[in-house]
Amino acid sequence: MSKVKKLFAVILTFVMIMGMTVSAFAANGTPQATDTAEVKITNLKGDPTVTLYQIAKVEYGANDQGFVKYVWTDGAEFDDFSHPTATEINAIAQDIKDGTINSFFNEPKPEKVTGTEYAKTVSAGAYIAIITGASDDTVYNPILLTAAYGKDDSNLTGGSIAADSNYLYGTTAVAKSTTPKIDKDIIGGTTPDGSDSDKDTASVGDVITYKVTPTIPDYPTNAVNKTFFISDTMSTGLDFLYNTLTIEISGQTVTKEDNQFKLGDKVIATAVQTNSGKGFNLCFSYDNLISDTATGAVYQPIITYQAVINDEAVVGNPGNPNDAELYYANDPDSGNTWTDVEKKPDSAEGVAKKEDSETVYTYQLAFQKVDENEEPLAGAVFGIYKDSECTKLVDKVTTNENGYAVSTNVASGTYYIKEISAPAGYTLNTTVYDIEATWTTATTTVTGTVTDRTYTTEQPSENAVQVGWIKDSIFYALDEFTAEQAEDGGYQKAYLDTENTTTTSATTVTVNGAGSGTAMLDEEIPNTKLSELPSTGGIGTTIFTIGGCAIMILAAGLFFASRRKESK
Repeated sequence: MSKVKKLFAVILTFVMIMGMTVSAFAANGTPQATDTAEVKITNLKGDPTVTLYQIAKVEYGANDQGFVKYVWTDGAEFDDFSHPTATEINAIAQDIKDGTINSFFNEPKPEKVTGTEYAKTVSAGAYIAIITGASDDTVYNPILLTAAYGKDDSNLTGGSIAADSNYLYGTTAVAKSTTPKIDKDIIGGTTPDGSDSDKDTASVGDVITYKVTPTIPDYPTNAVNKTFFISDTMSTGLDFLYNTLTIEISGQTVTKEDNQFKLGDKVIATAVQTNSGKGFNLCFSYDNLISDTATGAVYQPIITYQAVINDEAVVGNPGNPNDAELYYANDPDSGNTWTDVEKKPDSAEGVAKKEDSETVYTYQLAFQKVDENEEPLAGAVFGIYKDSECTKLVDKVTTNENGYAVSTNVASGTYYIKEISAPAGYTLNTTVYDIEATWTTATTTVTGTVTDRTYTTEQPSENAVQVGWIKDSIFYALDEFTAEQAEDGGYQKAYLDTENTTTTSATTVTVNGAGSGTAMLDEEIPNTKLSELPSTGGIGTTIFTIGGCAIMILAAGLFFASRRKESK
């Protein structure tokens, strides 16, 4: 009987630790088989399904009255029930799923939860709650619940457990539930005020830095599935820079060797470039992210990488999006940890996915050049600048046969248009025109126009102006690097090949709504022909002739006068 009392005291200790809720008092103060109590799980999310497995029951005396002892199903015993560890609870749950533990004292029935609380009236004993199927993919580790008698053997008390609390023993930093997510942000680009304040914008050649912060699920040390995998693929208008892929952990030094990221001598992740260089897969080793083996706490990695806006970027809506995907084990006791970095674990057992997307928007600038008769004028070369002094060149464009020119993709903001070279027979227009590229600006679509810009590292002519930098066949904006940085980094000067700029056979201009992406200068840029001399006999010619003859006569007189002096 002393052993029974000892076990009884242990159970009571556990119940006190887990918390007391609803009590059901036995008739005449004597425990009996009809006694029941309520067990609860609170703070549930995602309307999951709960299946309650009974792993221990009470053996009663004669006529099903009087407490005798607790009886455990085979394989479900704890080393010290007063300190049930996360590892032990998880091991029992795995054996339940594997069918190793199959002689339960109840008939488990999955129950769908609506709301944040699961409550169940049960008989005396110990129970393992296995929670699955949350609509928000919350990861639930198994939860131990008890309904036990007090020290006077007179009342049955149930326990209440918060689903988002941590385990009390063993890996105490491991939560009973975690809702993984992935947050992707853009660092860099232009985020203006006003109508574009919710949009990240950039110009061709601009470098965009992305930061991805995942929420890591909490897994007990003996979980069989600890999949933790991140993937990203750039859209057509973005060139991914694989060598910029880094992992940061606060207060720790993460090194990169080939495709492996290391924390000390432990490989925390392996990376591979995918989709013809447009993206990456990153497969983490969860166990090597554990910062404290005693508590199960894990490091929080932050992933950063860069991309360059190229000339295939989509103008206006829908922009240039790309998704970061987080794959993780939403059932740590099913399946296996995914380790193949070459493939995404799309259909792996017990794996769910979360996504977060960021979009970079680009715009274009359009204008029309006309002659003195307001007829379209082709062949005029313009510079598009970021500053009103016209020192920060963004692009060079040439008007087509309909007088139109369209810039390369630019970020939101105000730009300045200045004529660099006038068509043959015309004067240079020195006026600087400002134009604003925004989401809500009146927009223009120039159909039938082809803008085919090519960049070269060979200076086409002495007067050719550098418009950017080139490295590994990727074009970077001029202000991305100083000359010293470019030289140190192996970047070459980039020049625009103006022979392949805007051409067309027909142009139609139509005004569209916000989001179309092309801002049209609201006035034509005029040019006039070079001035001609007035006709023969005109006042200008006469004055010029008289003045010229007078100068010649005066010069001749001075010449002969000086010769006479010399002869004397």
